[in-house]
Amino acid sequence: MSAPNLETIKIRGCWSLKCLPAVSGNNEKLPSVDCEKEWWDNLEWDGVKANHHSSLYEHSHSSYYKAQLPRGTVLR
Repeated sequence: MSAPNLETIKIRGCWSLKCLPAVSGNNEKLPSVDCEKEWWDNLEWDGVKANHHSSLYEHSHSSYYKAQLPRGTVLR
């Protein structure tokens, strides 16, 4: 799917969505994506030549994002 005029996209809880639409690398402003960090890190990309790469998007994560801490007992 191609979306050359995409400006902003906000995604929450769509864990089955594995890729974003391809965008044109000629845009003056990069499309903005507001999403969960774990979801962004697991996206699949086709590459810069296919106009489908993470560098062609400006992504942001919620300010309340915190990395998950390991569970279990630390004390012995």
